[in-house]
Amino acid sequence: MVTRETRYSLDDAVRDIILFFTDDNHWAYQYGSTATKCNKNSIFYKKQLQVIFEDKYPHDVTGKATNKLISDGFLRENPVEYGNNMHTIFVYNRRNIRYIATAVKEKIKIMEKFSDDEVNDGAGKYAEYLFLHMFNKHQFDIVGRHTNSFRDKTWTISDRNLDFIIQKEGVSYGVEVKNRFDYMDQDEFEEKLEICQYLGLLPMFPIRCPSDQQYAQMQECNGLALKFKTRIFPPGFQKLITDIWNNFRLPVNIWEEIKTPIENIFLNYHHQNVN
Repeated sequence: MVTRETRYSLDDAVRDIILFFTDDNHWAYQYGSTATKCNKNSIFYKKQLQVIFEDKYPHDVTGKATNKLISDGFLRENPVEYGNNMHTIFVYNRRNIRYIATAVKEKIKIMEKFSDDEVNDGAGKYAEYLFLHMFNKHQFDIVGRHTNSFRDKTWTISDRNLDFIIQKEGVSYGVEVKNRFDYMDQDEFEEKLEICQYLGLLPMFPIRCPSDQQYAQMQECNGLALKFKTRIFPPGFQKLITDIWNNFRLPVNIWEEIKTPIENIFLNYHHQNVN
């Protein structure tokens, strides 16, 4: 299997997270605009830390480092249930904060909004629409939508399908779009790859943030894991994304079209396949 160069160790992640909770000049506080309610004295939920640190460490490494700091006593954890049978674990520097009830209540209120099923479904469909617009803009033929059939073959092992099948200049792609903070579920990822292979398609998956394993698996089959980093929201959600950024420093934005650098990565990939 193709592997990406290791850029981290568990000890690196532990030291980095300690600095994050002790120094407001930490690199993770420096990119983008100031997040008014996110600093060394804030509370953070575990998955939030995984996303904040994902450009340096895989989600599982950040998770293990956080757990180690909890067991060592540097961080204190506070499990919380919210919404419709949802739960999370907040962590914080026990030396900086004594009372967290008000902060938990404020953050949960926002989390309930961006974790709502209708919001998640709407954001996912909107990202699909933007990529569909990109394909149409560059004159790719949309062969199928939400389909598991191509030419004379149909995937029958399960009821899973692909968001799109597109083609141009004799090259056909199976497209799966994932617009979420978590990594794409690995079992689903591998089955979508199998569907593409069975149907004779090159896999091209626009994913907010693929895992290292998913990058490697795409390389093995000449596919493309197209990272777009920001969780995309449609117009009308400006207050929510402002609240998400200020309280969580999670990558969110309103897009009206796919950004040019991402578009160019896809087009260069296609040109390589044609050539």
